[in-house]
Amino acid sequence: MLSNDLRSIKNLLWFFFAVLVAYLLSVLAGLLIPLALALFLAILLQPILAWFEQKNVGFGISISVISITTLSALALFGMLVYQTGKSLMQEKEKLLSQINAKITTLLDRINHIPGVYVESSDIMDNLSQLLSSDLLVESSGTFAGMLGSFTGSFLMTSLYLIAFLSGILKYEQYFRYLQDDEKDSEKILDGFEQVKESIVTYIKVKFMMSLCTGIGYGLICWIFGIDFPLFWGYVAFVLNFIPTVGSIIATIPPFLLGLIQLGSAGAIIGLMALLLLVQFSFGNIIEPRLMGSSLALNTVVVILGLVFWGYLWGVIGMVLSVPMLVLVKVILAQFDDAKIVVRLMGTSNLSA
Repeated sequence: MLSNDLRSIKNLLWFFFAVLVAYLLSVLAGLLIPLALALFLAILLQPILAWFEQKNVGFGISISVISITTLSALALFGMLVYQTGKSLMQEKEKLLSQINAKITTLLDRINHIPGVYVESSDIMDNLSQLLSSDLLVESSGTFAGMLGSFTGSFLMTSLYLIAFLSGILKYEQYFRYLQDDEKDSEKILDGFEQVKESIVTYIKVKFMMSLCTGIGYGLICWIFGIDFPLFWGYVAFVLNFIPTVGSIIATIPPFLLGLIQLGSAGAIIGLMALLLLVQFSFGNIIEPRLMGSSLALNTVVVILGLVFWGYLWGVIGMVLSVPMLVLVKVILAQFDDAKIVVRLMGTSNLSA
């Protein structure tokens, strides 16, 4: 009887501890998000650093090469978004005329219904305001705030990343130094190796699948004559890093633009069918086979993790949800009392 009471008290304490951890993760998001990003980037870049070290390349040169590559990628993304926004404003009148033609045709059919009448001019006025320069000017303050927040997070992530990279090549010595007991140190090392292997596999496969999805979306939009095919391909590439729902969301903008620009129902159906075919093929067939059992997470856990981390950390949390779940699972696998939770998270290859 006493044993059951102690077990109940222990489980209750674990529950309150989990709630406290979730609260701290939310409150300290500004500090923890850059830390998590830096940790996973360091794990991903560790093989590259090891290769540089084998080639007797100095640490400063290695960091410089990595930094320049990262900044170039960010600059390319910024230029692409800016040029697309600029082109969108230049094509404003063309888009509005296409939308007007579609809406007029649709409203002609709707207005034939007895007792129903909708004025197309009201809709077009609202759309014109939506694409107006005044709205962009009014939103500049919010954009500046987001840019400032991004810059601060980027600088913090860079500092954390340099700190992690400076020691990640010697992580084995560091773990052995922390634990005098050889068995405990090996246990920690095994857990870290499992995290590293799972995350590196996940990011490699996810990157390739996202790249293929982005190229597929871009080519489809180009073939059907949808405006800004390069941008829609890049959007698909970025959003595909959000598990489960990202590639589905990326399908919506080019499809809506296709509704406006394509003249026949057959072309619209073909566009949607090909976009869904690319999304389903890479996301639901090829990617799971390439992932194999390296993640050992079931689908329900991935979806719940997406919601949980998205709620705590927003879009970045969604992108990091799977790596964070892997990290949490490895940590829980080290505790005997958490065995049932580890099993619920998926078929376990994370032995304690």
